[in-house]
Amino acid sequence: MSTSKDQNSDPKSAEQSQGEKPWGKLTSFNVTLDNVNLIKDTYSIGRNSTNDIAIVDIRLSGIHCKIYRNEDGECWIEDLSSNGTYIENEKIGKGNKRKLCSGDKIYLLHMSKVKQEEALGYVFSANHEDASALKRKREEEEKAIEEARKINEKQQKFQEELGEEMQCVICIDYIYQCVTLIPCLHNFCAACLSDWIEKSSACPNCREEIIEIKKNATVNNIIEKFMENNPSKKRPKEEYEEMDKKNQLKEDKINLAEFKRKKNPQPQLGGLFGPSLFRPQPSGGLFQNLNNVLQTNHLFFNSPPNLPYRMNNNNIYNSGGLFSNQSSIFNRQIAPQNNNSRYCIENIT
Repeated sequence: MSTSKDQNSDPKSAEQSQGEKPWGKLTSFNVTLDNVNLIKDTYSIGRNSTNDIAIVDIRLSGIHCKIYRNEDGECWIEDLSSNGTYIENEKIGKGNKRKLCSGDKIYLLHMSKVKQEEALGYVFSANHEDASALKRKREEEEKAIEEARKINEKQQKFQEELGEEMQCVICIDYIYQCVTLIPCLHNFCAACLSDWIEKSSACPNCREEIIEIKKNATVNNIIEKFMENNPSKKRPKEEYEEMDKKNQLKEDKINLAEFKRKKNPQPQLGGLFGPSLFRPQPSGGLFQNLNNVLQTNHLFFNSPPNLPYRMNNNNIYNSGGLFSNQSSIFNRQIAPQNNNSRYCIENIT
């Protein structure tokens, strides 16, 4: 005599059946088998007690067949028996699968093998409403997955493009302590640019003349957030410390010309050509008017006593005294002026 383990007779299955709507049903056409509501996605049928639907009959295989629902809500049966599982009068064949439709008769023991009254099997019926709902759910899930994939691709593309914009062309790495050049608006590491402007006043990227250098807090904040999400992009700690030492651009806004003048002041000559040479002298002093000197390329002075000069190859050389430590500073000649109160050194070189 054959029996079955009815899923709804199991307390746990009964609780599950109350919370979930069956996606199909197996209605026995033999009084020895119970009807089964299909709630789980997969059901195994066979002689072994471990099967979801266990039927005690030695003519059945240990695991005779498997009925399941795929992700699209379609119902299928897989034949796992050498004796064969039949749909109507057609043998599926061991290892083969077939899609189930409502009204299909599933024979575990076909009438061609046993007497008609001993035939074992079920009539399958699908819950079409549940299958349609499942299909819609799957479609919505697939749509959501596809949208998430597209968003992820856009985010990755944005991060790649952003990463390129955040890279310093001098060190070919992500910018640290960002500064922006005016007027071209290209961004660089402060440390990298500090080294660059030692040898050039042009933008390393476009070669446009640099007028101002400004700190860029906005880009620094963006890079900081980017590094939080991409810690693998960070430089070693020692490299950051070294860049902090190299950074000479500490102010928020720097005029490059003024910065270079302060950093590299022009050397001043001592003695006669000290600071007094670079500003107008009072009337009656050694030099009458520096503006005239610069404009006419002549040097005027009241005749100082005992100026020691010597001539050689049309140049005037100092031999000590007032112009000590200067050599070949003037050429041409010393010419007395008309009033004999001043002398002029012409064609200053």
